[in-house]
Amino acid sequence: MFVYRVPNKDRDAMQKLLKDIADLLMRHGTLYSEFYRVHSPEAFQGFTSILNTFSSTPDEELWIELDHYRGRSHRDQAMAGIGKDPSAGLLFKQLRGLVSEGYSIVMAELDSLRM
Repeated sequence: MFVYRVPNKDRDAMQKLLKDIADLLMRHGTLYSEFYRVHSPEAFQGFTSILNTFSSTPDEELWIELDHYRGRSHRDQAMAGIGKDPSAGLLFKQLRGLVSEGYSIVMAELDSLRM
């Protein structure tokens, strides 16, 4: 999972870039990627909006990316291939240039809870 703060003015560029990154991931074995934009600051009483947690401003959008793999070893194989792909460095450099200034991309590795 990745969380991005994206300036509103860069929405179209970020959308195109994330499509290119998703294509890169798929070429190296990622099953699929999903992208979400948090569209409302609303939260239930006693809850906190994720927009507040990430300190986004009215001039920004909060985007979330979920990349799917069969498991940890599958993810590791995909990442190894991406690390060797000459186009990856340029794409990720462009990504860092499109997130809000001073913001570090947040990432987390998630496991599915089967209930």
